[in-house]
Amino acid sequence: MGERMAFIGGGNMAGAIIGGLISQGTPASEIDVVEPYADAQAQLKALYGITAQAQPGAVLTQASVVVWAIKPQTFREAALQVRFHTKNALHLSVAAGIRSDSIARWVGSERVVRAMPNTPALIGQGIAGLYATQAVSDDERAAVEQVLAPTGQLLWVAREEDLDAVTAVSGSGPA
Repeated sequence: MGERMAFIGGGNMAGAIIGGLISQGTPASEIDVVEPYADAQAQLKALYGITAQAQPGAVLTQASVVVWAIKPQTFREAALQVRFHTKNALHLSVAAGIRSDSIARWVGSERVVRAMPNTPALIGQGIAGLYATQAVSDDERAAVEQVLAPTGQLLWVAREEDLDAVTAVSGSGPA
């Protein structure tokens, strides 16, 4: 992509996306991660050479894309801590069930894309439904596709409500 990225959360889904990006040539030095858990930090370091930060900081201001890969119940609190550093970034959420209007309010930006990847994304064989708010440009949609391409197939939906059906079929189907 040639642009700096930040991940809020460094667990399994973030690791799958990061691993795919690195395998496609994105240098680890262009990826920042905020991950409070030491075990997940150690895994990011061991697998990808990324030193994750426990708390958000000014380095996040350099990110053009912020990937929200955290548990839905922690999203609001994390967003309120990060928003002052990332107000100029495109926000890509892989957190299940959080509507784009809530994300936009919490992160302080209307440029929001929601993605619902499924577990096979961890091995590059998933399918993700994508929804973008009207504030997201075509170039930003293309950037999101580049970020998520290593996880598997992508399907844009016109209505946010359609993500619920995608989640039910692609998310629960493999289980």
